[in-house]
Amino acid sequence: ADLEEAMRPLRDIRDRVGMDIEVMIEGHAFFTLPAALQIAEALEEIRPFWLEDVLRVDHVGTLADFRRQSGLPIAASEMLLGRGEYLDLLRAGAADYVMVDPTWAGGISESRRILDLAQAHNIPSTLHDCTGPLTLFSGLHLAAASAGVVFQETVRAHIRSFYERLVDRLPVIENGEAHLPEGHGLGLKWL
Repeated sequence: ADLEEAMRPLRDIRDRVGMDIEVMIEGHAFFTLPAALQIAEALEEIRPFWLEDVLRVDHVGTLADFRRQSGLPIAASEMLLGRGEYLDLLRAGAADYVMVDPTWAGGISESRRILDLAQAHNIPSTLHDCTGPLTLFSGLHLAAASAGVVFQETVRAHIRSFYERLVDRLPVIENGEAHLPEGHGLGLKWL
């Protein structure tokens, strides 16, 4: 009953936009493997672009099992720290997309190494944004410098509410593409 209720808004989205918009599902690592598999089965009808962090990522073997059993693309995970944890994820075959948060992963240089590891494993990458404008601008620069990056996550509510109170400029986003800021360093200044 709960799963059926949770599917209603997702079905409504698909009914309204068809397949013209990619739907990505964030799981916040709340579920066990059996529950995650039930969720994945229910989600098949809306054809999500990926399921992100449906399971905890500190057990990459379980995540790899989930990926194989669910048959849906898996994104994991901004919650990993450093290239060692990402290498474990990649070696286990636990993700179809590697999501990196430049702040949590260990900075710009470490994030670049992680993106290179993902590319060496033929796994596309995406960059996370929920931790502030420095993370977003770092991600934009990393994406521009890394051929394997397919998305830079943005949170419109953050950009439109508190990011603008922290820095002198926001990224220009047009037609779904964020433009690199001009200027020294990351291209922004603290207010």
